[in-house]
Amino acid sequence: MGKGGLAVDAEIEEKIEEIGRDREHGAGQLSRQAIGVMRLVAERSQVEDVAQFLDELTRAASKLIQIRPAMASITNGVSRFTYEVLGKAEQERDLSSLRSFALSKADELVKNLVEAARKAAENGAELIEAGDRLATCSYSSTVCQAFALAKARGKQIEVIALESGSYGQATAHELRSKGIPVQVIPDTAIEDEIFRANKVFVGADAILFDGSLINGSPSYELSAAAKRANVPFYSLCETTKFDVRRYRGKSLRPERGFDLVPHHLVTAIVTEEGMIEPRGVAQVVRDLAKYVEILPVIGRGNNSS
Repeated sequence: MGKGGLAVDAEIEEKIEEIGRDREHGAGQLSRQAIGVMRLVAERSQVEDVAQFLDELTRAASKLIQIRPAMASITNGVSRFTYEVLGKAEQERDLSSLRSFALSKADELVKNLVEAARKAAENGAELIEAGDRLATCSYSSTVCQAFALAKARGKQIEVIALESGSYGQATAHELRSKGIPVQVIPDTAIEDEIFRANKVFVGADAILFDGSLINGSPSYELSAAAKRANVPFYSLCETTKFDVRRYRGKSLRPERGFDLVPHHLVTAIVTEEGMIEPRGVAQVVRDLAKYVEILPVIGRGNNSS
């Protein structure tokens, strides 16, 4: 390691720990932060050859993947970045050029994530009709963006937000600033209030191989109540949240404060590529799987595998 490397490592370690502790922001933002950490590793590396540079990147990638194993978008984003840089290193052995590639690739991936979230929100807004009363829980910036887009297009809507700890109030604050009426209700009132809604939208921390999803509590209770009331239940997210590590069903355990929603309670997943039924998730996962084939290279530290 080059001179001064230990100080840089300490700062990067703290940023990784911050991602691990963060329970305020959604998976989309945290995945962008994770790629930002990888960019910082590349930018501040003081090693003297390509092999050491790649070693620094892969060690940081392994730590990021382990810190929030239930957030598929972090694994996918970090793995995609590492896949691209390792691939470039097979052709480019000049350290300065490889570093420049890594920096530009990180910027590109973050830009792509933002654009994918925007497109997913637009597709979600298309499903919303004037006069809809929409239920949601936890917090999703993409869901809020979809609601705001629907309102901006002249669709008068109302939102019922479950308390979900403090997330219901955060959702309400954001939507009210856009002129959207929001009622925050206790989580225990789901069964009584679901009949007032005609669609449910939630985000996702991970979409599993079989079309199940992991999202903040009380997503399971909301999905079950929606099923009993015959109310469509949509998950709105980018395909980067699809868990391409080929976990099936309950083999990926939710973190504390998160729920597993089984595929039979999910009407569809709305992504930047359009609406995907749960049974269609497997094909998307297969198409994306090449990027996480790099996982054995960057460590076996994921305790959920």
